[in-house]
Amino acid sequence: MSADTRYLDLKPEADTETVEDLVHLVQRGAVRIPTFQRGLRWEAPDVLALFDSIYRGYPVGSFLLRKGKADAAKISIGPLTIDAPETHAALWVVDGQQRLTALTAGLARSTPIPTTPDDPWVVYFDPVRQRFVAPPNDGLVPTGWVPVAQLLDATALSEWIFNWPHAADTRLRTIIFQAGSRIRQYRVPIYIVDTDDDQLLRDIFYRINNYGKSLRWSEVHDALFGRTENQPSTLRELATELEGLGMGRPEDEQLLPCLIAFKGLDVTRTVAEHYQRDQDVLKSAVYEALPALRSVLSFFKRHAEIPHLRLLPRSIPLVILTRFFGVHSEPHQRTLDLLVRWTWRSLLNAAYYDERTLLRHGVAAIAQSEEDSVARLLSLVPHERRDDYTLPSRFDARAADSRIALVALASLKPANPATGEPIDIAALIQAHDVNAFRKIIDDRRRSSSLATSPANRILFGGRGAAKKELIEVASNRGIDTRELMSHAVSPNAMIALIAGDSDGFLKERATTIQSAVRQLGDRLAAWLRNDRPSIAYLLQQAEESDG
Repeated sequence: MSADTRYLDLKPEADTETVEDLVHLVQRGAVRIPTFQRGLRWEAPDVLALFDSIYRGYPVGSFLLRKGKADAAKISIGPLTIDAPETHAALWVVDGQQRLTALTAGLARSTPIPTTPDDPWVVYFDPVRQRFVAPPNDGLVPTGWVPVAQLLDATALSEWIFNWPHAADTRLRTIIFQAGSRIRQYRVPIYIVDTDDDQLLRDIFYRINNYGKSLRWSEVHDALFGRTENQPSTLRELATELEGLGMGRPEDEQLLPCLIAFKGLDVTRTVAEHYQRDQDVLKSAVYEALPALRSVLSFFKRHAEIPHLRLLPRSIPLVILTRFFGVHSEPHQRTLDLLVRWTWRSLLNAAYYDERTLLRHGVAAIAQSEEDSVARLLSLVPHERRDDYTLPSRFDARAADSRIALVALASLKPANPATGEPIDIAALIQAHDVNAFRKIIDDRRRSSSLATSPANRILFGGRGAAKKELIEVASNRGIDTRELMSHAVSPNAMIALIAGDSDGFLKERATTIQSAVRQLGDRLAAWLRNDRPSIAYLLQQAEESDG
């Protein structure tokens, strides 16, 4: 067999280009994509994440390009078509096609850009939240959102801002100009190779996208430890088993740190790092951890009053408690009470600890003594309420502060407004998914600044806004019925809703929800209560001390 003697005559040139210059190169037809490149496969979340990373100054990887001749051609870059001239110094993309397409199709597309998610490269910038967003399905783009296509040219952006409906807001203008500058001036590492050997380029491309291709850690786990004789053995199979408990289906990315914690390992390290130390580190962990995870989900529902995983504000309790129930499978009632306190103190005081530190120290705190373990956990989080909960201005079913509001609504034991029957929150979410968090008032008219907040959400299935149904209940049964109060709708709120005062209704309801969160915290976090262990443990300690 003959030796493979292909190699680059010259080492790649290392340089950087600003996003602005890189996009202009593409627009001029100076950058080309070889036929052996894979097709476009990015979706809208990938594109939004790229823009967000650049805006925040995060690394986004390097581009590998090859100098070479290119014929005149009509080039398609996402939705763009470019008439590229013949050149002897074209830059052919070896690695970076998805990122380059996202940048060019997002920034260089003609305006006005679509107001619906017609393709994954339709991107807007929301200066209020300082986030990059895709347009809504209904096409009703908020007037404050800025098409990212306006950010590529500073002069054009200044002219556009002049006619922007919110041009008088100095702070928002500054944020937008800064966003444009950050995007345009962000420098991307570029390596340029000089070769005409297409086979060599194919080899480079293959190695970059296969040998060096990043896998999700959940995929790494299943590749290394799945398919054993014990079932379940993969994260997907584990999720399916747990889904049967009626608490929702955990995501793979939630379960993997639970397995690492179950083994008593450092959750802040990756599977690869643990695997390098011990190749059997998570062998059979899925099968072995299943009972502990079942106990955690049961604990959430029966004791911590979190009826569904979609309402769990943060994953920290899920991870650390997997270790706790793995070591202590049948805790005493006093221990369960203290674990509820720890859970809610960690959820409501999250601003006062570092998440990675709590994960690492929380797992390490769990020892053979049940009472010592829970005492150590409690020592890791503040035992007093540091701040009053404030309702977020925008509801996001994935965000912790919105989920806390939903748990508070669930704690009111919501009833079907029409029948008075209790609503099974877990079944509601299973049946309706995000539509279980239904709007009360149609917020498309933006009648109130609270219209986008959790104050405008109700745990009640159905189609469209629930305003009409609530008014019907009030008209038939009165404004102070138990059914309305169980949804945080006070008599004063109902009076405002009937009168068409959306702002007054939402303000009243926001106050009621915030009060429900405080009451929930006072009851379950048990601020400043004595966290003593069980009497039996204290007597045992006293006996050991006397001995």
